[in-house]
Amino acid sequence: MVSSPMYSRLMQFAESAPENEKLYGWDDEHSTVVKAIRKAQEKIEHFKAHQGFTGQAGDAMSAEAVRAFNRFNGQANFYLTGMSYYVEARRAIMLASEEARQLSPTLLDPMTEAMRDVATVTIPVASNFGLPGQLVNSLAVTGAAYFDAVEAQANAQREAKSTEIIERLESTMNNLSSRLTAHTQTGADTGTETGGSGWEPIPEIPKSSADALKNGHISISPYEGGAYGRSRSDAYGNADLRGADSGLYPGGYDNGEGVNQRVMQSPRLPSRYFPEGEAGSRTNPITDPQDLMDMDLLHTRVNGDRHANGVIGGHTPAPPIDRDHPLWGLNASRAAESQTAGRLGGIGVMGAGALGLRGAARMGSASMGAMGRLGGGGTGSLGTAGAGALGRGGATAGASTLRTGSYSGTGMGTYTPPGSGKSAGGAGQGTSAGQRGGFMGASGAGAGGSKDEKKRQRRKYEAFRVEDEDDDALPRGYVNPQSQTYGTDKDITPARRRDDGWDPNQW
Repeated sequence: MVSSPMYSRLMQFAESAPENEKLYGWDDEHSTVVKAIRKAQEKIEHFKAHQGFTGQAGDAMSAEAVRAFNRFNGQANFYLTGMSYYVEARRAIMLASEEARQLSPTLLDPMTEAMRDVATVTIPVASNFGLPGQLVNSLAVTGAAYFDAVEAQANAQREAKSTEIIERLESTMNNLSSRLTAHTQTGADTGTETGGSGWEPIPEIPKSSADALKNGHISISPYEGGAYGRSRSDAYGNADLRGADSGLYPGGYDNGEGVNQRVMQSPRLPSRYFPEGEAGSRTNPITDPQDLMDMDLLHTRVNGDRHANGVIGGHTPAPPIDRDHPLWGLNASRAAESQTAGRLGGIGVMGAGALGLRGAARMGSASMGAMGRLGGGGTGSLGTAGAGALGRGGATAGASTLRTGSYSGTGMGTYTPPGSGKSAGGAGQGTSAGQRGGFMGASGAGAGGSKDEKKRQRRKYEAFRVEDEDDDALPRGYVNPQSQTYGTDKDITPARRRDDGWDPNQW
């Protein structure tokens, strides 16, 4: 199970923050102090105007009244500045607790959870033609590996955000505390020249709160950032990051709207995998989530239908640091839709035949799941015999040992892969430049010298796939068998090997 110590610490603070609301019961005391100061100043002004003395005695009485008035002004300014630090400290606690509650208590949305039982997930690793030196633009991974990798990265992102909120709050509170201490040690300015000047609020306090303080009221609006710097007005920095075109998602994300006709009418980009049998191909998908740690999975759209002008469909995990992000609602509703079930189920059924034991394990057999795990070499921390039978417990137990990267930047949209060592699937193998993941470098550069690769080259056999839809890939006279396998169990006949005019690409 993943460990989230910083998130737990932040939630403890958020749960205790409402205790500060008890301080609202003392707000009337501030009004009492301000009224008392104002009343004293009014009496001094009245005395100065009506003291009745003339000559030197009158001048002396007036001068003493001015000094008294300035002393009260200095005390009032000293008090209001101190209250400004108090108000901003309360505001920081309130806003930090609200921002903490923006983090999702669950790392994964329902649709991402459901992908754990999918046979294969297609992850794009290049936008168009493929990786340098080879026609590969897609990586096949098992649903369990994708699930564990996304969960680990989601936890890393939420931990980074929790740390950022805690550090921001501590920095704000330490700054206010040190300045308040210095202000207290300096004392009130009661000089005859400066004591009578008007009150200058601290720069951090909003004007509305400063005016309220001066009038004897305490106003703390959650829509003003103040010293904390974030507020509800911009959803704590998330308001401009919730759109598919925010810049956080290079390929955008499926926003649940209708099919984009401009995208649909552009040429389709077929998914090109590694040769059959190699790690990352459809018949040998990645099973170790550590091999996926060099990719930013939280901002990557998988299982999409790629075209020259964009992507149709696909799935993007919801961000765990913004529970109001549209992806949480989209992925929650789609998880129960029949079209999603059909898409995921279709992938699982097609993959089961190609994956053998692994595919059977994903289809729900506990005993076969254990055998598939034993037979899948290189599973790393998840390679236990009971992982297939234990379900989520076995997977999460291994997820805690993953070497995840770190998230930072605006909206935690910048992902830094783990820097120490190489991915589990690429140990001792080279990495080619321009590739998005360490696994891709390992598979592309180092796989050529393996025994399986030598056997494949000796046999000179390449499986033909209609789904590739490559130009000139179909042999002359090829007839799609699905176009002629019709009839009943009594009169059905094999497909005729002649060109009947059907376009096999439409299948």
